[in-house]
Amino acid sequence: MSLEQYSIFLTLGLFGMFGLVVISAVLYFLIPKVRNHIRSHSYANFLAAIGLISVASIIGALTYQLVYLTPVCELCWWQRIFLFPIGVIAAVALWYKTREAHVTIAILSAIGLFYACYHYYYHFQGLVLGNTLSLPCSFVGLLPACTNSPILTFGFVTIPFMGILVFSSMLILAAFAHMKAKRDAKPNTV
Repeated sequence: MSLEQYSIFLTLGLFGMFGLVVISAVLYFLIPKVRNHIRSHSYANFLAAIGLISVASIIGALTYQLVYLTPVCELCWWQRIFLFPIGVIAAVALWYKTREAHVTIAILSAIGLFYACYHYYYHFQGLVLGNTLSLPCSFVGLLPACTNSPILTFGFVTIPFMGILVFSSMLILAAFAHMKAKRDAKPNTV
């Protein structure tokens, strides 16, 4: 599979996952039947979904780096710093059946989302709009710059954009987990 084919495959999968999560969130607030269905899922189901997204994203990122030899810039490393622990946190929380992991996951996802948005802003300006703008990752010199990134799928999707989809999805699922934990903590009233 070529780099372009892999990028298209990954992008379509991420759009599908993100679309499903966002549509679920919107329908949660609009349709009571969907709300009841989402509420029927356990806290562990939300953590398992977050963990699967995290592990799949890690595999995708490492495939880009190790199989397709795509350079990893400093801002990509910062996103990875906040992505990689999420799968471990979800797995440990599932193992010990804790009910607080969604808070840590939400914090890591929010910080990762910030870095992904910041990075994508520069990618969008330079790679999509063609503006002559140097990326912040090109100043350091210790790590490769992603100025000449070979990944530009559908004319606007870059690795930071994929990060935005991943971190946003995990943040929404962490919110669902939070709502589930709050509902389960309340005593049933008649």
